[in-house]
Amino acid sequence: MRFLLFFISSLLFANSITDYKAIYECVKFNNKDYIALRSLNFNLKKALLIVDANSLKSGLILEQDAKKIHCNSDILNSRYLKLLLKIKNKNHPLQNDGITASKNGIIITTDLCPSLKKGFEKRLYSALIKNFPNPVPVTVFITKKWIQKHQKEFEQLKKWNREKKLDITWGNHTANHIYHSKMPLNHNFVLSKEEHLSIDILNLEKELLKNGVIPSVFFRFPGLISNSKSINLVTNLGLITIGSNSWLAKGQRVKSNSIILLHGNKNEPKGVDIFLKEIKEANISQIIDIKSIDF
Repeated sequence: MRFLLFFISSLLFANSITDYKAIYECVKFNNKDYIALRSLNFNLKKALLIVDANSLKSGLILEQDAKKIHCNSDILNSRYLKLLLKIKNKNHPLQNDGITASKNGIIITTDLCPSLKKGFEKRLYSALIKNFPNPVPVTVFITKKWIQKHQKEFEQLKKWNREKKLDITWGNHTANHIYHSKMPLNHNFVLSKEEHLSIDILNLEKELLKNGVIPSVFFRFPGLISNSKSINLVTNLGLITIGSNSWLAKGQRVKSNSIILLHGNKNEPKGVDIFLKEIKEANISQIIDIKSIDF
């Protein structure tokens, strides 16, 4: 889907992102229909962040190159909108809401929550590159706070992606990832009283675009904690909530339908240790792209 992307600066200076807004419009671009989820000024040019409603790939285009259209039946009946609707209409537990299993195969997700630890789990990403056909599909649920404190590591992930060693889907894990060690879960993470979730989500997207990275439509709640109100907010922003049925550091095992949760920020080395053992014992033979997800 490279044809969707207009030039994103790879120079040392950051891209300018202003007037960033959540929208919902159907547009035609290059004779194909898409959903526009965000409008923005990108380096002083009016642009749209769009998603292919069937492939779930996102892209950035110039607004002048798109034409607003009525949403047709193909989009209204697309996998993307069906996934959002299923998530919105299911029961909403406090923990691990959204899509928690993949019926098509194993998906690898790595969370980059804010961390005071230097470096990152390079051994994790290196093992993926070494043991699976390149580019290896992996989803990185990232926070703005981690990016700001780990710019060198962020650049390494981007480099692996450019070199087609990894095929990274950049997931939203909020900008700030609020956490209080002594608060109960129903008043913690995004349920904290000081959380402004829509701002937190959009700020992370802006940080990615500023750094030349296209945000995906995938979202993971910090701590996997949410409620019906926060689920509705996330889905109304056009994001697909991803949970996990294989949080390895919590003792959950790898299964044929696993969405594996690992931390790439050195906060949970136990989970990475288990994952590397699973690879060594050949218990994971194939990894699928999160964009092929269904449930």
